[in-house]
Amino acid sequence: MTKLSRRKLDPKELGGYINSLWSAFTLATSKEDIKLLFKDLFTHTEYKMFAKRFQIARLLIAGQSYEIIQKQLKVTPTTIARINNILAEKGDGLRKADKQLLALENKNLQRQRENQKNLENPFRAKIQQKTVVGELVKGGVKILDARISRSIKNKTAKKYLNI
Repeated sequence: MTKLSRRKLDPKELGGYINSLWSAFTLATSKEDIKLLFKDLFTHTEYKMFAKRFQIARLLIAGQSYEIIQKQLKVTPTTIARINNILAEKGDGLRKADKQLLALENKNLQRQRENQKNLENPFRAKIQQKTVVGELVKGGVKILDARISRSIKNKTAKKYLNI
């Protein structure tokens, strides 16, 4: 179990350190950036521990039993109970992340089904009507959305860093 130093920090300073950490996560612009940050910050064991905790939460949210979770993830009932208590008391972040991942997984699954269907019947693939103008507008909106998102992340990070 990870332990904090017994030497007390000024709460205001610690709050500043925590805000810096949140800002670092907020400013990460890709999965690869976050992966590198996690690997630098956490030991290999902590990295696996966080992944298992998150998966326990996802399985609990999906309604899986303690026994199935215990066998699948090789964790103790105590660990499952801790995560279950977090979900019972608060767990908003875990639920939101699970919901977003489920949506992404469902979207990818649907795309795979469509690709498989097109591979099985290549002559029956539906041709989508696309207009040059429509595609340009879509592409421009995506680029604009990415820039706005990046700008918001930077402003949020600066706000918490008091810059």
